[in-house]
Amino acid sequence: MGTPAPVLAATPRLGVTEATRATTAAVQSCLEGCPGYFERAEGAPADQEAAARLLDEAEADPLRRLYLFTLRRGGTPAALLDLWLDQPEPGTAHLGLLLVREALQGQGLGREVMAALEPALEAAGCDLLRLSVADENREVDGFWERLGFAAVGRLEGGVTVYEKPLHGSGPPAGATRRWSPA
Repeated sequence: MGTPAPVLAATPRLGVTEATRATTAAVQSCLEGCPGYFERAEGAPADQEAAARLLDEAEADPLRRLYLFTLRRGGTPAALLDLWLDQPEPGTAHLGLLLVREALQGQGLGREVMAALEPALEAAGCDLLRLSVADENREVDGFWERLGFAAVGRLEGGVTVYEKPLHGSGPPAGATRRWSPA
């Protein structure tokens, strides 16, 4: 049966919708608004077909959801969230990507996105949120740690795995759970 798709609520400054083919242009705009991330992660900016590919991949995987966040004032595509449910096991959600348009970074929008995501995942039955950070993107480690994520392991290829329990405010995930690579 699996975890149902979480229903994310709008935040004080952001509207949210599940990304679909109808939002391809807005997703592409958001991707193009993050050239630094793509330079670090892929060695080049997002190409003109990046959004279409991402949407195709998500549509082909029933456990994957893409959410697009837009500024309530003006409608500018502001952030994109790529989420896998029940990965690597039931009750665990894996955050594959959180992108905030570079021009909007440092304003607390990433924190707002996460404030919308976490209760929605809890309501959908998830008890753990996991994410991975590649060494090329290590400047985001502090952001995740401030949100309560704990580093719980490393994967080959220079990737740190973080986890955060979603129910209550228990100890950091690394202290309560033995991590093993999926």
